[in-house]
Amino acid sequence: MPRENATRYAILGLLTTTCRTGYEMKQMIDNSLSHFWKISFGQVYPTLKTLENEGLIIQSNEGDERKAYELTELGKDELKRWLGEKPDELPIQRNELLLKLFFARHEPISETIEKIAHHENLLSARLKTYDLIETMIRSSDAESPDALYWLLTLDYGKRQTVALIEWCGQAIRTLEGGIDDGTENGRPK
Repeated sequence: MPRENATRYAILGLLTTTCRTGYEMKQMIDNSLSHFWKISFGQVYPTLKTLENEGLIIQSNEGDERKAYELTELGKDELKRWLGEKPDELPIQRNELLLKLFFARHEPISETIEKIAHHENLLSARLKTYDLIETMIRSSDAESPDALYWLLTLDYGKRQTVALIEWCGQAIRTLEGGIDDGTENGRPK
């Protein structure tokens, strides 16, 4: 069975928030969804047109010169149907660091350590961003009916990021010979 295009459901879901225009949706994507779901700006408007053609959304008049949209009853039903499905598989992550690490025996260990340390710095910056997002949600969106779910999603990202930071530290210690890691001179036996 072919995989459904989840971008369409992200757009339907965004219409349950305060987002009404493609521009507002792209702002929400860039500031929130992009931490766990990539949607390019080029996908937003064609998806809106498709959803409109399918009768899942309609244009609404909100006084702005930009096209604004709202969910139809059919669109609400479609979103509820999709939300009711359980994902059958774990996502496969594309991670350039892991790809390079897999083949790292072909470079000096010091370069591999530098890559992991750089990755750890990126993760630490991401964690700070997550903390800022949490502060924003708790202060300005606390009354939103979505706030609890946004915070749960954010918590997933924060916990995953903390675990990855811990992995970076352990990987560096392993490469530096801090534990008996089953290698000989820093290289697999």
